[in-house]
Amino acid sequence: MRFPFMALGVVLATLTGAPVLALDGDAHSVTVYEPTPEASVQAKLDVADQFSRRVELLRDSLVAPRWLREGDRLVFWAREGRDGGTWVLAHAKTGELKPLVSGEQLREQLSALVGKPVTAPRFFDFAFTPDEQGIVFRLGGKTFGLGLTGSRVTLLSAEDRAAQALSPEHFLAPRGGALAVQRQGGFAVLGADGATVVERAGETNLDWRIPARPWSPDGRFLVVWRDDVRAVHQVPVVDYSDALEKVTTVPYAKAGTPLPRSELHVVDVATGRVTRIPPVEGETYDWFAGWNPEGTEALCLHLSRDAKRLDLTAVTPGTGQRRRVLREERPETFVTGLDFATGGWAKQVTALPDGRGYLWMSERDGWRHVYAYDRAGKLLRQLTRGAFPVHEVVGVAPQGDALYVLASADSGAPYEQLFYRGSLKGGALKRLSSGSGMHRITLSPSGQHYVDAWSSRTQPRLRELVSVDGGKPVRLTTADASELEALGNSRPEPFVVKAADGVTPLHGVLYRPRDFDPAKRYPVLVYIYGGPFFNLVPWNYIGNSMSLTASGLAQLGFVTVLLDPRGGPGRSKAFQDANYGRVGQTEIPDHVTGLKQVASTRPWMDLERLGLYGHSWGGYFVLRGMLTAPDFFKAGYAGAPGALTEEAIINEPYLNLPSANPQGYAVGDNLALADKLKGPLKMMHGTSDVNATPSVTMRMAEALIRADKHFELLIMPGQPHSPQGAAARYYLDDVGLFFLKTLGTPR
Repeated sequence: MRFPFMALGVVLATLTGAPVLALDGDAHSVTVYEPTPEASVQAKLDVADQFSRRVELLRDSLVAPRWLREGDRLVFWAREGRDGGTWVLAHAKTGELKPLVSGEQLREQLSALVGKPVTAPRFFDFAFTPDEQGIVFRLGGKTFGLGLTGSRVTLLSAEDRAAQALSPEHFLAPRGGALAVQRQGGFAVLGADGATVVERAGETNLDWRIPARPWSPDGRFLVVWRDDVRAVHQVPVVDYSDALEKVTTVPYAKAGTPLPRSELHVVDVATGRVTRIPPVEGETYDWFAGWNPEGTEALCLHLSRDAKRLDLTAVTPGTGQRRRVLREERPETFVTGLDFATGGWAKQVTALPDGRGYLWMSERDGWRHVYAYDRAGKLLRQLTRGAFPVHEVVGVAPQGDALYVLASADSGAPYEQLFYRGSLKGGALKRLSSGSGMHRITLSPSGQHYVDAWSSRTQPRLRELVSVDGGKPVRLTTADASELEALGNSRPEPFVVKAADGVTPLHGVLYRPRDFDPAKRYPVLVYIYGGPFFNLVPWNYIGNSMSLTASGLAQLGFVTVLLDPRGGPGRSKAFQDANYGRVGQTEIPDHVTGLKQVASTRPWMDLERLGLYGHSWGGYFVLRGMLTAPDFFKAGYAGAPGALTEEAIINEPYLNLPSANPQGYAVGDNLALADKLKGPLKMMHGTSDVNATPSVTMRMAEALIRADKHFELLIMPGQPHSPQGAAARYYLDDVGLFFLKTLGTPR
């Protein structure tokens, strides 16, 4: 949204009162009152923006390869050069790579079908047709089909079942031809003939939801959730785009308030019967974990509200009976946290074929490892062991006892995820990965081959087709980073420091400006996150959105630093538990201690001009740093800050419930520390943020006003948790201008 009379971005509060620093070589100081930065400053902002978006310069296939069910064959998009590439069929056994159509023919056919030139098509996903005789893909809002033979591209209608394989609202049964359709608040199931088998409409705050992979293998049964949020707190979202404001509400379960309730239902396609499955006891977070290979049971995971108990249950679709298979409990800490809710549940359990039981992930011995259970839930044995975590069971061999996992078993690189082969009988792991860094593995249905997509801090992403028995890999795709590298040095410089406990090693990186001069002293800008479910420090080539932003801000003349404090995932359970029950009490001390160690061997780092920037959890920790270490951090910018009172799933797994740990919530509350502020502080919040609600910033502003502490505030109308479009650039520029003003430039 745009407001012509608010072109400066709605800076609502006053300046901090701190002296404004002049930029070296500039005729004027940078102040928030200047509607347009001077040319020299704008040039720096443009370079910072280029670096923060440098992933756009990486020419790489963005399509994940897919295996066909039979024949150890896969299809991938081979992107070569500026003109793009084509779809290729790879034969793993022979290593043959055969284009489905030449790149020139593909562009010619697409141009004819859309009625305008198609010169450099770029794709993000594709799917196989139901009979796996071809693929479907999208371009420019249209869906196309291409056979595995024949080299002919066709335009598909939206009603075509093959086209619907790409739709997130359509779920094709693997057999039988039935189709499930997600509709606003409701769902429908259509038979192979297109007739409606069953349909359900949603109600206010009581909707139906189809999960991922909802069909039984034989296509007979479908699982759906019914989500009840009628008792959940509603956050108001105000639309300010017109003089007549519009208010909508979004359900948002804050810490200590009622959670949503989800009930599983099973649809029998043959009869249209919808069976409600009785829920488990207590307030839980519930996920559908898939079907066993035989399709005789639907598997569900249930995490207790306090995250101290995780259950696996199995539902018999014909009868609707539920049985508890196994339970994992950790009364003194948490079984798992928000990283589980954001996708980790999919890696928790693997159902073995032929009723042989389950593989289960657990940290019960202090590290995340794989355990084997029989079908009844009896523990058989621990399959992996060692002072390292296993991140994921990639798969098991259809014949034999081979087990394939991603793990961090190299002690020199504790966060790198490498590919290993183990055994269902237990024993040592054998490394299969040829390179360092972060690997993503897609195992073939036969278990004889895999695609290894990997990159490291120095190696752009490669995709290789490999046999589990070894041999020379077949290169599928190679990312071209030449344009990115032409920008200048953007690689992170790694370091290891000790945490505030004086013992625990912490990993971090720093970025220097591309025109770095070691004879100068640079202001230091810490990009902080600190959320206990996410690793900020990059271990792959391109990094993450936060490290990209940090490398961009460095180009303004800062040394930017990223550090993963104690409490994050990917290490030992003890490492994660370092801040259990006391979030906000260990992370800033770890940063203060770590920064002093980093700067002690780098005389060009000026800790007397030290800034702190972060977004979301990072916004919370910016406030935390400015209020608990006010003499150390000289200026802070808190973007969309959260609070311990915000969403339950974000806070309660790491703090327990407010009623069970009132002291932990009180000590971690930033509002009570508002009178400690010393340096310049700015906050930003979007009015449509429903991840960290604007009320956090409003209450922080009120606390600062009552403490007679001056600050700056940027409100971004209509923007969500992360500003989008032009607002994203405005926000990044505002962060840069704030620190240029408060920290200055190299001296």
